[in-house]
Amino acid sequence: MAATQQSERKPANGTSRLVNFRLTPAEFEEAEHFARQSYRSKALFVRLMYLRGLQAYQQDLKEEK
Repeated sequence: MAATQQSERKPANGTSRLVNFRLTPAEFEEAEHFARQSYRSKALFVRLMYLRGLQAYQQDLKEEK
């Protein structure tokens, strides 16, 4: 199994909050597929996708100004 960086597993400050949201069955299956493919848990995969999306959203906001 590939080594992972500690920062991938939890936020830098060591605290986290539980967030619930809904996925369609197809979205859940796709997330599960990509998580397995990258040797990550579903939760970690979804968190990384959130962070990528957040970064893109912030960039879009900057470009709108």
